Amino acid sequence: MCGRAVILALLLLAIVAPACSRGGGAADEATFVAVSPDSDSPTDRAIAEAQSRLRTNGDDPNAKLDLARAFLQKVRETADPTLYTKADQLLDDVAERDADDLRLLVAQGTLALARHEFADALDIGRRALEVAPGNEAAYGVVVDAYNELGRYDEALEAGDAMLQVRPDLAALSRASYARELRGDLDGAIVAMTQAVTAGSSGKGGENLASVQVLLGNLLVTKGDLSQAAIAYDAAETSFPKLPAIDAGRARLLVAQGRYQEAADLLEKVLDVQPLAEHAVARGDALIAAGKPDEAEDAYALVDTIATLYESNGVDVDLELALFEADRDPGKQAVDDAREALKTRPGIFGHDALAWNLFRAGEVEPAAAEMEKALETGSQDPQLRFHAAAIADAAGDRDAAAAHLTIVLSTNPRFSAALVDEVEALAERYGMAVPPPSVP
Repeated sequence: MCGRAVILALLLLAIVAPACSRGGGAADEATFVAVSPDSDSPTDRAIAEAQSRLRTNGDDPNAKLDLARAFLQKVRETADPTLYTKADQLLDDVAERDADDLRLLVAQGTLALARHEFADALDIGRRALEVAPGNEAAYGVVVDAYNELGRYDEALEAGDAMLQVRPDLAALSRASYARELRGDLDGAIVAMTQAVTAGSSGKGGENLASVQVLLGNLLVTKGDLSQAAIAYDAAETSFPKLPAIDAGRARLLVAQGRYQEAADLLEKVLDVQPLAEHAVARGDALIAAGKPDEAEDAYALVDTIATLYESNGVDVDLELALFEADRDPGKQAVDDAREALKTRPGIFGHDALAWNLFRAGEVEPAAAEMEKALETGSQDPQLRFHAAAIADAAGDRDAAAAHLTIVLSTNPRFSAALVDEVEALAERYGMAVPPPSVP
């Protein structure tokens, strides 16, 4: 359930200067978590240190903020959404006394983004900019919220302002996403490479590893698998055992047609970071590997994980929409996709609705929604394959061929579950699917 907005938003937590909040009431130990004294995790150490301070002084507002921020970071590493609820309680406590604390606002904005409450995140980010005009972290919240709300021109304007403040890892990674959204994969790779370089000038760690993984993912999308492998290896050096690294490597294995290896790797990822997207990817890889029974076991995890996220305030409707389209299409799935679009009215929301309509046999409305999904010019191979299949069904062979050409020139194995459909459509149009390459 962790989209690009969440990944980028959490990069902001390290760039807000310490504040002197007045704080609310004493901390409730029910918000604490057990931390092994033997853990060498920087996040675990941050949690333990903040909790120790709060046991000494339960009214320490900076300790509460530090603990909330550490919890948000820990979710990034373990996908435990119960920590969102704990962080929310701590942030509410601080807000009772000092609602305009900049660090508080950025943390609240980050939490809202993580919960996919993008309209709320935008309001919080704007308030943070009123408190601290030109603040980089506040701009980051605003950029991410605008993007998820489909307000791409405003996101670009805010992102440019963020770059003017400081062209660092956080700003450059957002510049990369702006280019990716607009179909400039080469430009996105350049900007993400610059983000990695900017991050390498510091102490590295998890933030650097995260953008190295994002760089690897972009390279997989472009079809440059050798360089993608190098990016993932670099991330391993920056922050060993980060689950996103192996999730990226599994994406690389799928692009190479090594489906069983991808499924095995994703099983290990799920043990550490049980995200629905990993369960879906594992199920898809098992389907492609010819193991449908094992795939059903993987897919069964999706609803369990989604329920856990929803019970902790995370809106996962859009993440489930595409899953439903390919596995349980029909009126209910279309209705769910429409609801998801209300919260996230961007190109991927329109894509999810278009694909659900197509799977339900409603080709004409699917084509109308897909037109909206293509407005930014994204070269995302999944989106473009959806567009190709819908255009083909609508009888627009020229458009179908154009979209399919983009898929085949980037990463035709973007999804293990759709490999056969990509090959079948390519055969209909007399196009060759490039064989998988092994770095």
